[in-house]
Amino acid sequence: MHCNHQLVIEHIDSYIEGNLSPEVKREIDHMLDNCKECHSTHQQYLEMHQLSHQWQEQDTPDWHRVKYAVRPPVKQSNWLNWGAMATSTMAILMVVFQLEIVSADRGLTISFGGSQTEEKIANLVDSQLASYKQALDVSFESKLNVALERQDNLSKIRHANWIEKNRSERQQDIKFVMTGWQSQRYEDQKQVDQQLSYIADNQIENNQAINQLFQSVSNGRGRKANSSLRPNKL
Repeated sequence: MHCNHQLVIEHIDSYIEGNLSPEVKREIDHMLDNCKECHSTHQQYLEMHQLSHQWQEQDTPDWHRVKYAVRPPVKQSNWLNWGAMATSTMAILMVVFQLEIVSADRGLTISFGGSQTEEKIANLVDSQLASYKQALDVSFESKLNVALERQDNLSKIRHANWIEKNRSERQQDIKFVMTGWQSQRYEDQKQVDQQLSYIADNQIENNQAINQLFQSVSNGRGRKANSSLRPNKL
């Protein structure tokens, strides 16, 4: 079951004081009965509410406020002033003469004029420049390798595109040639069929003419035979 903990937290004070509407009170009662976390929150707020009502006002004690509000004067000994003056003087001399105390493997080294600092700064600068140069070399080599790899990839892509384009163009050329060859073959076959049809028609006509000629000749011979067989009239 899903419990709206935020609703309990927002209305817990009003719930304890009895200022909620009956609908919201019933909803919170249901969540307190079924949710351990909401029940624990209610117990904590209830204890705090009870403790707040158990506080009682007390009279302020009568004590001298000015005495404890102002800090009493502190007596300082003279040797502290002389010690502070000596320390300040030594610090000023160290700054003026550029006193340097350097801890090394050989022990402490004390110098004046800032020579050790300058040498240390020079060594540090040389070290930083060497590191920077090495980083530049590494960065340049890395960028060069990346550029060469990118150029190699671009070359491979261009070569593949060129091969694919040539393959596509060859396929188009072959398709064009095959289409032209098939069209030409169709036209040649059509012409051959027309010529064969023309020859066949002529042959049929010739056969018909020959048959008519044979029939005419046969008919002529038949008439002559019939005429020769008839008796002559005196």
